[in-house]
Amino acid sequence: MSDSVTTGAVTNRPVVLLGYGGHARVVLDTLRALGAEVAGILAPDLPVGDRWEGIPVLGDDDWTRRPEAIQYHYSLGVGMLPQRPHLRQRLFSLLRERQLRMPPLVHPSAVLAPDVVLGEGTQVMAGVIVQPGSVIGENVLLNTRATVDHHCRIDAHVHVGPGAILCGEVQLGERVFVGAGATLIQGIDIGAGAQVAAGATVVRNIAAGIRHIPGHLPIRIEEA
Repeated sequence: MSDSVTTGAVTNRPVVLLGYGGHARVVLDTLRALGAEVAGILAPDLPVGDRWEGIPVLGDDDWTRRPEAIQYHYSLGVGMLPQRPHLRQRLFSLLRERQLRMPPLVHPSAVLAPDVVLGEGTQVMAGVIVQPGSVIGENVLLNTRATVDHHCRIDAHVHVGPGAILCGEVQLGERVFVGAGATLIQGIDIGAGAQVAAGATVVRNIAAGIRHIPGHLPIRIEEA
């Protein structure tokens, strides 16, 4: 398994959080639950030197160009919405281009089988369960109480919404969005960039770039 903020190597290095919205508060709570030191946040809309949730505002994304930026680890406080599917990926790519580390973040209440693989920057929030044989790619967000059963494969930049259920051997391509409370039966394959509506039950494969809403014809997603 990749490094996690539960390891001493990560908690010995302060963390900088990007963003200050609702998801940032959830990430901050997770970091604090793990005992990580949060050194500051990067937020373009807040004045440098202000404090957010008791944490100093360091600046915007350009702060990561400073020589001292390499001394920190980073967590994305930006969630994922169908209307803005690429923002989180862009921030991840920016940090990677600047050779900055984003260790996986795993809430203490999450339950992961010992052989689960987590990619760089992946976030596993409170109450998540990931069963044996599953491989989770880079910059994936497994949101509150999502369930990933055995031998699932989730590619990079995927969002699995709160309470969503992936049965065994489900495969999600890059940038897939699974809405809150959706259920994907065993062996389902969802193509890259597809979106599954909240509460949907998916019993057939979904092609890449398709939005699946129960009771509607498949909708081709227009790239922003």
